[in-house]
Amino acid sequence: MRLLSGLRLATILLFLLFSTLAPAAEKPPGAGVYQQEVPEMGTLECAKCHENVFTTIRDEGGRHQLQCRECHVRFHSFQQGLTWEERMPSCQGCHGLIHGETFIDCLSCHRNAHAPVTSMVKVERLANQCSSCHSGPQASLSEQASAHTALDCTECHDGSHGSIPACTDCHAEPHTPYRDNAGCVACHPAHAPLDITLENGVKNSLCQPCHGQAVEQVEQGSKQHAALSCVFCHAGQHGDIPACEQCHGTGPHNAELLKEFKGCNDCHGDAHTLSLQE
Repeated sequence: MRLLSGLRLATILLFLLFSTLAPAAEKPPGAGVYQQEVPEMGTLECAKCHENVFTTIRDEGGRHQLQCRECHVRFHSFQQGLTWEERMPSCQGCHGLIHGETFIDCLSCHRNAHAPVTSMVKVERLANQCSSCHSGPQASLSEQASAHTALDCTECHDGSHGSIPACTDCHAEPHTPYRDNAGCVACHPAHAPLDITLENGVKNSLCQPCHGQAVEQVEQGSKQHAALSCVFCHAGQHGDIPACEQCHGTGPHNAELLKEFKGCNDCHGDAHTLSLQE
């Protein structure tokens, strides 16, 4: 009996010893979380439910790649009586009346607010309304009459809004080798193609396809004009022909001698050759 009592006592002591060494039972998993501060929901949290919106903004959002809460200040609110405008941010809040008071229904053209540029409607729906936003091109077309003036905007800018055609789509055989539109509009503004202004740096090779004989005469000449570029004399508006006096003044000739001639070319021939006439 004493032996059993000793074993029983030893068992109790061992149980108590191991009980104190064993880890305390963990609290239920959710017990402590309610004592923490709740952080504001961020864009990545929004993306977990709104994956399509997130990927659209990521791939096509452009300048709308903002934190969601910058636009959606109030969200997931199901309070009765709230209007759509109270639930959803207003485009005018950031952009104002960017297209004036004529176009205030932004989503009628920018069908997806998360991808406002790539979701633009086809320009055919905007026909006859282009000048409301693009008054500059319309004024150029009206003031500088050309074959382009007779065209509708959508004849060149077809398809999606903002599309710019290659000049060679219509002008299949330009007078200089075509590289890109920049080469064309350097001389021919797209909406005023006949308003050609020549600036320093325009090479003779651009003039040669139309004015081949004149360029050849200058470049093969032996006089001082051979060292000049076309635009040195023909600067400014295309077609301007300067007076010799702009560079040479009255020249080396006295006024009495000049009375016998109508102009410099009577003796000096063509300005490109400067061949003296007998």
